[in-house]
Amino acid sequence: MESKNKSLLSLILVGFVPSISVIFGIKIIDDELISQIFFISCKIWIFLVPTLWYLLVDRNTISKELPSKDGLKMGLATGLVMSIIILITWFIFKSTLEIDQMITTLQSNGLSNINLYILGMIYWIFLNSLLEEYVFRWFVTTKSIIIFGNNNAGILFSASLFTLHHAIALHLFGFLWWQTIIASFGLLSAAAIWSWLYIRYRSIWVCWLSHAICDVAVFGIGYTILF
Repeated sequence: MESKNKSLLSLILVGFVPSISVIFGIKIIDDELISQIFFISCKIWIFLVPTLWYLLVDRNTISKELPSKDGLKMGLATGLVMSIIILITWFIFKSTLEIDQMITTLQSNGLSNINLYILGMIYWIFLNSLLEEYVFRWFVTTKSIIIFGNNNAGILFSASLFTLHHAIALHLFGFLWWQTIIASFGLLSAAAIWSWLYIRYRSIWVCWLSHAICDVAVFGIGYTILF
């Protein structure tokens, strides 16, 4: 069993990097090229550190186990239910959002171009969501459980770290404080469900399927805003 101190160190090295990436990439770094380089560097970091930690520190081997059919069905079901909730929430609260500010922020990142938007959508749905499941649902959740000695506490802590950098991004994109709180509650709930799915089925593919479906709903909303 890995010691709590080692697990804590691994979380320090990984858990807060996505939040740092958002703050520096959107708020602090003005140069777009440097911002993109920093963003990519953070993504590489949160992929390499868990991988090397798993292989070199924990001395494990790479697992090739495929997800179960029951797990994939649960991933599909939870993804569809959460997507419906996302769409309902959007229709209820969209009139309260600062749409013009959101459009300006998205345009400043080049997403007003339909081709770039589609490329971004493909990246976030198929790659970024998978990376987040790899980091938060597998690495952060398992290390948090070791630290707290309890599945529920580990799930809550992992979900909180996941929610943190998304909440920061929403605030910087122009969400009001109460809108950010509502969105954060949804993010926390989704992240907790995905962590539970990982613990239940021991496969990031199950969590990723659910996550990717939710991202389809989010990018569908983004499309209606921009185009």
